Amino acid sequence: MIDLVEQKVRKSERERCQQHLTDCEGCTAEHESWWTFLSGLAPSNLTDAPTELLNECIAIYQKPEQQLSGFQKACVLFDSFLQPLAVTGLRGTMTEARQVVVGTDAFDVHLKVSGKESNQTIMAQLLPKGYIDVADAEIQLRVPGHAALLTRSNEFGQFTLKAVPSGPFFFLITLPPSGNMVQFSV
Repeated sequence: MIDLVEQKVRKSERERCQQHLTDCEGCTAEHESWWTFLSGLAPSNLTDAPTELLNECIAIYQKPEQQLSGFQKACVLFDSFLQPLAVTGLRGTMTEARQVVVGTDAFDVHLKVSGKESNQTIMAQLLPKGYIDVADAEIQLRVPGHAALLTRSNEFGQFTLKAVPSGPFFFLITLPPSGNMVQFSV
């Protein structure tokens, strides 16, 4: 039966078997069973979809890459002076340090501002949301009426600014090597 399905029998014998299959339901069922099984094992003659169509389908389900270009949007996600926690100070004393979290498309900036108003210290860290390098980012802080303060982040995205005067803070962060910038004020 397998030779018949695989067409390995001589023409005269094939014709005789075909005649028998028209008369015998049992042999016909067995032939169809073997034909179905063996055709499932054979290589498919299907053609691949065009590459362009495959790429379009794949693009539908891919998360778009964030293109960092020019200035990025930033927004204040948390400010301890504007949104104090219910458990301020945890030991019953209110903390003097201001904690601010700023979010951008590419990274978050966690800021801690402490010290006297005339001589504050800002300790901060850039926390990337993806696979971007925040090491050696240039951080520029401008306080109206004062000279700009400059620093760079370390390998962990951390930076410190000392002797910061009081007033509104305007940050400009430039990421290496792309040169993309994020600007925000606190």
